[in-house]
Amino acid sequence: MQIELRRISYSAALSQETAAFTAEVWIDGELAFHARNQGSGGADFYHQVGRWTETDVDAWLTANRPPRCLGDIACDHDLEIEVSDLLLRAVEGRRLKRLLRTNLVTIERDQILQYPLRKRPLAIVARAVRATNPDAVIVNDAGDDVFARALAVLLASR
Repeated sequence: MQIELRRISYSAALSQETAAFTAEVWIDGELAFHARNQGSGGADFYHQVGRWTETDVDAWLTANRPPRCLGDIACDHDLEIEVSDLLLRAVEGRRLKRLLRTNLVTIERDQILQYPLRKRPLAIVARAVRATNPDAVIVNDAGDDVFARALAVLLASR
């Protein structure tokens, strides 16, 4: 079962206790749910529009994904946890793409570091970073695999 979020609308300003968002949940290429959360601490709301029910998806996720540990508490992996993970990945991916416009972003010692460009060419800043740390992986001029690695490092630090 391939679960993905599309048409994500996230509002950091409205997010108080939980993430305020609306999104479409697609399962195996079909629209399955409209998801939303108002950001005031309640659970996510799912409006079924496809053939999948929330119970079916929860059962599949419980059987095929490891339980989520929140401190000392273990929770079964359900649709709400899956949507939360996908939402966090999408929001952080957007933030990382925005950083790439005005900063040189590197992966150094399993950390994401950013160096402001300040209207300087990317090549000059990259040369200075490579001179001080030749092992630095520059995300700006790399492909999708390096971007995915940077996003994984960023998510692991949260």
